[in-house]
Amino acid sequence: MTGHMPDYTMLMVGANMGIIGTTKEHLSLALSLSVPVTKIDMCPPQILEETMKNIGRLVKSAGARKLPVMVRNTNDVIHAAVNFPSKRVCPIFQVSNVEGTNLDLLRQFLNIVPLRRTLCENDPAHFQIDDVYWVEGVGTVVSGTVLSGTIKVNDTLLLGPNSVGEFVPLPVKSIHRKRMPVSSVRCGQTASFALRKITKREVRKGMVMLDPRMNPVSSMMFEAEILILHHPTTIKPNYQAMLHIGSIRQTATLVSMTKEVLRTGDRDRVMFRFIRLPEYIRPGTRMVFREGRTKAVGTVVNVIPQATLAQQRAKLKDKTNRT
Repeated sequence: MTGHMPDYTMLMVGANMGIIGTTKEHLSLALSLSVPVTKIDMCPPQILEETMKNIGRLVKSAGARKLPVMVRNTNDVIHAAVNFPSKRVCPIFQVSNVEGTNLDLLRQFLNIVPLRRTLCENDPAHFQIDDVYWVEGVGTVVSGTVLSGTIKVNDTLLLGPNSVGEFVPLPVKSIHRKRMPVSSVRCGQTASFALRKITKREVRKGMVMLDPRMNPVSSMMFEAEILILHHPTTIKPNYQAMLHIGSIRQTATLVSMTKEVLRTGDRDRVMFRFIRLPEYIRPGTRMVFREGRTKAVGTVVNVIPQATLAQQRAKLKDKTNRT
């Protein structure tokens, strides 16, 4: 959910099975969503009614705090789509994939609900790496999503951050989209790039390729506003768990927070520090904090730049010259 940055999320609940397993966790994780209730053709009326009541209670609970809206006709679709960006409503569709019941309403909703993000092809290029491959006869290949700008064959982009937080210039040898060679890709599209002069072990998931004009800096620490979805006890400073930010997957330490302890349902502004490697992150990016089950969701609000190895050497050299 963080890696592909969806505009919206749908949680599907089987009318005959109801709320089972990780449904509650998925609902808490997808705080803005619509809920199609499937298999209504094979479900007795009393079971369907009980499932709908349970979904309504879950949507209204402290973890979600949304208003459930049952979509039964085109007017309901328009009302739900218009109010959906407010993040206060949760549209619910009763559908059957066998009989096709209400699938037209779900399609109408998906067609008219507005995009949450504005994609601009004229912005500096930003490519997020989701996977790394080695292809015989081609070399190192990375796949991912163009988050902004337009990227063309033979463009030189900055790849990083590496283990010391630096970005290195690399040309894009070729571009493939949906298994077909193309000359360029633009924001919002997924693609694969063949890279020159670099081995597979030098590239990892979570790295980015950026327009040199962006002058990127890496970070080991950042501030975020988080909501604790579920934790059986309390969370205190030095608590560690896995962070998901875009395609980044790395363990981080909760360094500081404004409250003494955090419990389920609490909101706070906290400071995180990555355990192993510096990363490239931007304010406004959504994040998930988990340890087994999802613990918290939030948004990056401030990034603390890290001095690169070259900058550290320059400072040390300047200090030595002064003495």
